[in-house]
Amino acid sequence: MTVKLTIAIPTHNRAALVRDTLASVASLAIPAAVEADCLVIDNASTDDTAAVVDDFARGSALAMRRVFEPHPGSSFARNRAVDETASDYIFFIDDDAMAERDWATELLDEMRRRDLDAACGMVLPRWSSPPPKWLGPSLWVKLAVHDRRAIESQPASSAERLDNYFSANVGFKRSAFARFGKFREDLGVVGGNPISGEDTELFARILERGGTMGFAPRAIVHHLIPRERMTTAYLRRKSFAFGMGTAFAGLRSHNHFDKLVRNGVRMAAAAMRGDPERAIYHELECANFFGYWRGRLLAR
Repeated sequence: MTVKLTIAIPTHNRAALVRDTLASVASLAIPAAVEADCLVIDNASTDDTAAVVDDFARGSALAMRRVFEPHPGSSFARNRAVDETASDYIFFIDDDAMAERDWATELLDEMRRRDLDAACGMVLPRWSSPPPKWLGPSLWVKLAVHDRRAIESQPASSAERLDNYFSANVGFKRSAFARFGKFREDLGVVGGNPISGEDTELFARILERGGTMGFAPRAIVHHLIPRERMTTAYLRRKSFAFGMGTAFAGLRSHNHFDKLVRNGVRMAAAAMRGDPERAIYHELECANFFGYWRGRLLAR
């Protein structure tokens, strides 16, 4: 029986980067029993994205097409992808990520073997320049990338948790959207909206409503980390935004006052012993706390 798979790439004004993503997708090893295509969702781009994608599609052996989504925001783009295809499975990859050759095969195998409604694969950092010394592995989760060494040194079950699931590398059964709904379009950082966490909200919704979700460690993509994201200011904004998103989404949170106190003390202790990585980690946890309670106030 032939399985239909659509690989969806939402993109916004990244004509210079999306070509590499397209090249990695076009080079994927696709099993003989799988009918695959690629759908690029041009999310209100104003650069040369359309020309780059259309030019690449003409020479691609993998069936590839582009649709224009005028509403800016990752949720609008991802939901448009769901509406545009009738495939059995929809895999999403970010427009600044590159898939390993067996990515789709490994993700599909994991989902079919375990009968998962959704699964996230391994997201490894692709540094645009050497990261600063303070940006160690414990902070990579703030950039939505994994520490492969830590994951592989622990029992496989330890990776099966919500904070380990990133939408730069995620696959869904099509039926999951019918059962659990699509991405919430009131969440997601776009323009002046600082509220992130639309992907985590959907993952949590699937799990809370009895769906199945898992981690696929051999389904690997490499996510570009540009220099501008390797700053404490960027990480603070991201942590604050994620806290706000958690509040607006109504997700369970550990953002109680004791968390603020605990992280404040640990931040000071790490700074005193000369450990900037851990000091910044606890500072970001404090930023998440303030974002969450700012979101709670606005939600009222």
